[in-house]
Amino acid sequence: MSSAHVRPISVDQHPVTRHQYIVPTPSIDALMQKVKRLVRMHTPGAVIFAYPRFGKTYGIRYVKNALQGEYPGVVCLSCGTEAKKKPSEDGFFTTLLEATGHLGALTGSITRKRRRLIERISELVDASGYNWFVIFADEAQRLEVMEYEWLRDVHDCLERKGIRMITLLVGQPQLLNQKTAFRQSNHTQIILRFMIAEMRFDGLADPDSLATCLQGYDDAIHPPSTPWTYTRFFYPQAYDNGFRLVDEALALWDAFLRAHNSARINVQMEIPMQYFAHAVEIALETNMQLDRAGFKFTPEMWDEAVAESLFVEALRELHLGMPSN
Repeated sequence: MSSAHVRPISVDQHPVTRHQYIVPTPSIDALMQKVKRLVRMHTPGAVIFAYPRFGKTYGIRYVKNALQGEYPGVVCLSCGTEAKKKPSEDGFFTTLLEATGHLGALTGSITRKRRRLIERISELVDASGYNWFVIFADEAQRLEVMEYEWLRDVHDCLERKGIRMITLLVGQPQLLNQKTAFRQSNHTQIILRFMIAEMRFDGLADPDSLATCLQGYDDAIHPPSTPWTYTRFFYPQAYDNGFRLVDEALALWDAFLRAHNSARINVQMEIPMQYFAHAVEIALETNMQLDRAGFKFTPEMWDEAVAESLFVEALRELHLGMPSN
């Protein structure tokens, strides 16, 4: 191997190997545009929903970074939502304070925590140069009515201070059922503040979608400010001979389609981002020792990567909740 093909870092330090990277997808791009529009319109809240492992959390990280790129200094908070036996006001405000980075999140009474939260958000927003901020609540289908009421109090208090709070509820399709239940029980104050818009986060539904994602591996660079794209890092000799992952889109789609058909489940194929990314990672790492000028992935290599991603097993678990043809 020539010196031009010697990797600048070890394989175990690469973001793909560490699973610490984001590549754009059509769904992420569409979500990003919708969220930006919500921000421009100052829409107070929206529901972002998808089936498990479709890449919601992954997509939100990308959107959050994009927002901070377009609005330098803007406040974007994110917090998880834990399963619990019953709502805890103390736990609720602790979680929100932790999301703001407040050092006193674990101490004090509920009243003090509530006051600290308002003060902390006000400080962050004032320093940002904007009069609004965004908060992402992950796994939001776990939130209960009382927690929405506490969140509404925060929303209203900040609004009186001239601060617009844009809440994006990220979760599974049960969120839509909750919205319907709130409508039927006359909790319109919750819907109007937090659920007025709806956005579905889709999986990858055609070869073009895969091509967009694979192009991300061809374009992304690590280490920064070097010529080492992700694809080149794993296959430097093939890359110098013109090999690009984007050209593998149809072959990878066909591998997922073969796996989908083998499962004998009557649902339209839609590949969750989790399993797409895992299949690509497996293919890159498993076959990298075969790198040479004329390297190409074979159908068998893609079949093995898709199988090891556990796509079929996940499909069988998910199909009851997915739309039929």
